[in-house]
Amino acid sequence: MNKLQTVMAFALVTSIALVGASIAPSVETSIQSVMPNLMFASAFTGTPTHTIEMTAETLPNGQEAYKLVSHEIQGDEDVPDYSEIATIPGPTLIVNEGDTVEVILTNNISGKSVGFNAPGLSNSNAKVATGDSKTYKFTASDAGTFHYQNKNNASLGLFGAIIVNPTGSIGKYVQEGSGAITSADLEDLNREYVLFMVGSTFWGQELNSGEQIPLWTNPTLASTINELVRFHIIAIGDDHTFHMHAHRWVESSTNDNIIDTKLLNDGSRHSFIVESGADVGEGIWQYHCHVFPHMQSGMHGHVHVVNGPHESYPGANPYNVIFNPDIEEEPGIVTFEITDEPGSWFKSARADALAPLTVTKSLEVIRPGDYVNFVMSQTDTVHSVTSLMWPTGADHMPFDQTQSYKGGGIVELTDPGLYVFTCKVHPYMFAGVIVDDPTTQIELDGGVIVDNPLLPPLLGNIVDSDGGLLLDFGETFSLVNGYQIPTGSDLALRLAKTFFVATATENWRDYTNPTWNPSYPDLPVKASVYLGDLAGGGLNNSDNFAPVAVKSLDALQEFYFDEASVTNTLFDPSVDGVGEVWVNAQFEKTQLKTKPGTATAVDPTTWLVTKKVALPGYNMNNPHNMWTDKDQTVIYQTEWFSNKLTTFDRITGAPISQIKVGESPAHVLTRPNNDDIIVSLNGEEGVAEVLATTSPSEVNRIIATQGFGQDPTKPHAHWISSDGQTMITPNAFTHDATLYGFDTDMINSKPPTGIIPIATAMTPDDEFGTVANLLSSSISVVDLDDGTHIRDINLLGDYNPAVLVGINDSGGLLSGLGVDLGVLATTDVAALPIQTPISPDGNYMVTANTLTSNIIITDVSDPDPNNWSIAANLPCDPGCHGAQFGAKSGGGYYAYVSSKFANDLIVIDMDSLTIAGRILLNPDVGTVSDDTIVSLHGMGGQGVMPIPNVYNGWVQNLPNSWKAQLTDSQKNPLSP
Repeated sequence: MNKLQTVMAFALVTSIALVGASIAPSVETSIQSVMPNLMFASAFTGTPTHTIEMTAETLPNGQEAYKLVSHEIQGDEDVPDYSEIATIPGPTLIVNEGDTVEVILTNNISGKSVGFNAPGLSNSNAKVATGDSKTYKFTASDAGTFHYQNKNNASLGLFGAIIVNPTGSIGKYVQEGSGAITSADLEDLNREYVLFMVGSTFWGQELNSGEQIPLWTNPTLASTINELVRFHIIAIGDDHTFHMHAHRWVESSTNDNIIDTKLLNDGSRHSFIVESGADVGEGIWQYHCHVFPHMQSGMHGHVHVVNGPHESYPGANPYNVIFNPDIEEEPGIVTFEITDEPGSWFKSARADALAPLTVTKSLEVIRPGDYVNFVMSQTDTVHSVTSLMWPTGADHMPFDQTQSYKGGGIVELTDPGLYVFTCKVHPYMFAGVIVDDPTTQIELDGGVIVDNPLLPPLLGNIVDSDGGLLLDFGETFSLVNGYQIPTGSDLALRLAKTFFVATATENWRDYTNPTWNPSYPDLPVKASVYLGDLAGGGLNNSDNFAPVAVKSLDALQEFYFDEASVTNTLFDPSVDGVGEVWVNAQFEKTQLKTKPGTATAVDPTTWLVTKKVALPGYNMNNPHNMWTDKDQTVIYQTEWFSNKLTTFDRITGAPISQIKVGESPAHVLTRPNNDDIIVSLNGEEGVAEVLATTSPSEVNRIIATQGFGQDPTKPHAHWISSDGQTMITPNAFTHDATLYGFDTDMINSKPPTGIIPIATAMTPDDEFGTVANLLSSSISVVDLDDGTHIRDINLLGDYNPAVLVGINDSGGLLSGLGVDLGVLATTDVAALPIQTPISPDGNYMVTANTLTSNIIITDVSDPDPNNWSIAANLPCDPGCHGAQFGAKSGGGYYAYVSSKFANDLIVIDMDSLTIAGRILLNPDVGTVSDDTIVSLHGMGGQGVMPIPNVYNGWVQNLPNSWKAQLTDSQKNPLSP
């Protein structure tokens, strides 16, 4: 079209708009054929009213989206060709500067109120209940690109763009060859792209010749060389930096800066025009977020510039997912929200629909080649998405984020089998994905294994084809700790139990019930058992495996762990404790808060719960660990799923202060020599120092736990020497420990540890430090003087994770196949250790193990750590986690142990190395509380803080009123 044709066509369109809606269809068609690249709805001038009807819908993958029902401009129906389905992003609303817009929104999303908020145009907070409609009206008073969204909860897909075109130039671009900055009008454009940056994913849409084309996730954008293309980039939820290779653009209509990168804060919008391939020619050019963790996690796509017309290539589609009757061949996408909600930390967007089958809300089922998307939505802190286990040899595995941040991730899964993801900051957060091949067949000796009457829950008839219901676990898993195990093995079943208990609150062990019997999916599963090294090559040779079909995963788990006979028994110790025992019931839900957790006080003279401190005024979020000042008057409380340290009065529970210290504060200690407060920042790169006070108001400094330029450490549960001069931090992201000297104000050494070191301790003489390595199931011992790594205590002993243990196979079903049933080589097996304190007298180390639900007690009294040995193995509860020592009345110590997924506190008598009591953490009749417990009563036991503090270095600073309650040996634990 030449310039004269353009002017004539634009004048004709303008005249038609002024006359009204009487245009004949043939004239309309003629105009569109003359101006094929003009978005027709945007051509109207004056101040017409747009009446737009939209709905909010739930997509097949559980995400949410807006759908355009109708768009009229003062009765004229000549508007863009919108998609007929709900899309992400939602329909792009194209108007002119000065137009009036009425949006009528009907909410078709069950059980959720939604709204329409357009920052800069319409800031309505009004919500629409399910089944209702509401009208939102605004004037497009300013030209530019805007976005609309469901305010405060848009990340699942309720967002879209509004383009308000000006009457004159729409922007500038850099011209090929000359590099001249040239103005462009609307009719100069060939196509437009809308890209939303959400989590670590682009959601795209193309505007082309009056048509709006959904491009979904990280699409490949098409362009013919030298076309003028306008991009609209919008950030939702997080900060991003948009960058596109090989192209430059003018920053704004009022700023002639030429850029190729743009920083976008939450809610920021950026529009620009490029001449495709200018000065670089044809090619495939990447666009991505320049925030490295976002790009690393999948936030990138391509612009494909060719010499001729071609189409964009859409990304994974939320409609193409298993259980959708209209599923197509193109890749689908499922989405997990990352939340602060107990159990549902990784919550599938369609969790409510899947839960009757999957039990948990954290398990998804997809096809090979589908994508998994993670979005950090209703969470107050940073996280990571990291592969914990995956089918051996699977493409794109392991998936790992080297930094924690607010964002998400997206990954394609191509190989059938089970994938489990976790957060390295909060490593009990789990997401499971089964990649299921619906053509799966199992054939063995004619294709049938007969039912075994001795093992009815275990194995059944082989299934020829699963029809989408025989879930593929694959042959072997690879674990992040380097293990490779069969999918039908002792360790695999233990991991499955841990997953389904952790992610389903109904499976948590409630001691108000007489028994405990968790549930698992009642679905058939295809797995593999190891036959032994019959063909050579061990676990690397598929000839050493036999496929089995499990009739019901639920029946198998119950049978294997004999769960039908598990009873709950509570009892009090026969000897009193001293003072108080505080426990973080981190998951307990209360009436006045949107976030979970209480600090719970137990009186060890009555063994009753006396206080529940929820701090609703602060909306205290996931209280994780506590400490106290030298006078034992206040409690310093970390909020692990936030960035805050909270302080409250120990006696009254009254709030004192809440300050920002840094992301994911995990543990807090005071220095015994000066009472300064030291808080580990599990989501950052060091610890926060707050100068001694009982009313913290500010952070004095951040002490780095790595050197300049080194990888971020993300320390968790640190410890401080009795003289207050040495600190050891377990660095979850770098698999080492930092020994820091307060006297020298520098890092002394960084000895290596195992994988995801999570908690530390020191011998009371300050000679040795210990580090619990979560995923290595070991405890590293280091010399505190020179940082030498002395040894690792292997808690797995001679355990063989590849076999099935202790199954009654008298029928010969498995042994007939050559399956090695095996036995545990030692009773002292433990896995996934967490807190591991050393007793104040230096005799014992108590380790809480979350996978094996047991407590390992190690004799550490020998001055040579190479001679330390396991002295006892005691049962614990699911999610065994927290441990600290308190004084026992009359002398000696109790070890108090808490569990994440149970509501009891275990009391261990360190004189007899036996369990002396199990105390219910639910509120009692006389419990004083600042809020009302509404669910998950007493659940989430993590941080434990006995009062008075009896550790060496701290106990000597107690007021006389507390010292009077202790024996001489307790007041001086290292005295002979």
